[in-house]
Amino acid sequence: MPELEQKQFQKRNVACKVLISSILNGEFGKDELSAGYIKIDGTNISRVNIMASLVYKSEDSYSSAIIDDGSGRISLKSFETSSFFANVDIGDAILVIGKVRDFGNERYILPEIVKKIDRGWMNARKSELDGFEEKRVADPTDNSKNKDVVAKKEVYELIKRLDYGDGVAIEDLIKNLDGQDAEKIVNNLLEDGDVFEIKPGKIKILE
Repeated sequence: MPELEQKQFQKRNVACKVLISSILNGEFGKDELSAGYIKIDGTNISRVNIMASLVYKSEDSYSSAIIDDGSGRISLKSFETSSFFANVDIGDAILVIGKVRDFGNERYILPEIVKKIDRGWMNARKSELDGFEEKRVADPTDNSKNKDVVAKKEVYELIKRLDYGDGVAIEDLIKNLDGQDAEKIVNNLLEDGDVFEIKPGKIKILE
């Protein structure tokens, strides 16, 4: 293989750091070097490096999972083994390196590496990629006068108190909030990646 072609091939196969939203919204295509790529800012990206929360996994006939990095959700599918996600649990912050695929109007990732990481790395990655400061629930010692931040903190702590291991029903949460705009606050927590929906209408904090 000529040296220039070899360098191009190697460049195409670098696992690029991206947000899930970029994968979902990017234009999907194929070429002779890969089975699929996403075009982001004029670059064809076939392999991705993502840090996200694991919000679902299944290990039946094949391994599948769903991850959420605060910008969106995407499926992971491994067809070679039914125990690919055995070393990670729902709620874990994980690093995923894999190939972008699109089949039947569904965009997903064929994972090569999946491993648990410290949540601080995921927050740092979010700041690195989209330029906003780390989103997190305010520290209880913070005297900030921002009412939205205080309300989010109160709801976050209430979810912790009401969760006995299997999550908290949003309906039960609303009953305990004395007229606060619970649905809006919960949606903000979900968007920020502080909580995740383990099943419709039931949420759990990410720790």
